[in-house]
Amino acid sequence: MPSPVEHGKLSNIRIGKSFIELHNWMDEERKKPAIRSERHEIVNTPENIKIVKEKFGEEAVREFLYNIKEDYEKNKAYRLIKILSAVKRRIFLPLNMLKNK
Repeated sequence: MPSPVEHGKLSNIRIGKSFIELHNWMDEERKKPAIRSERHEIVNTPENIKIVKEKFGEEAVREFLYNIKEDYEKNKAYRLIKILSAVKRRIFLPLNMLKNK
């Protein structure tokens, strides 16, 4: 998963602001994984959006969501699932088409 600094660079490329305080907040508790997980957990997103708006402003909400997206995309399990899904489509879809003929 990208570090807060890497997330900040990506935010800066997207909108010209690093939002480093936001990214640090999301990952500040690396020594306490439960807190970090709460801030990244999809089911907590609505509540976390309220917190992000309050702490960092309306514009930060989008970067909060990008942070979560980027972390999931860098996750090894997520990447493996994407690869397996692509392999399945390339191998089994053509076989199913032949079977139906």
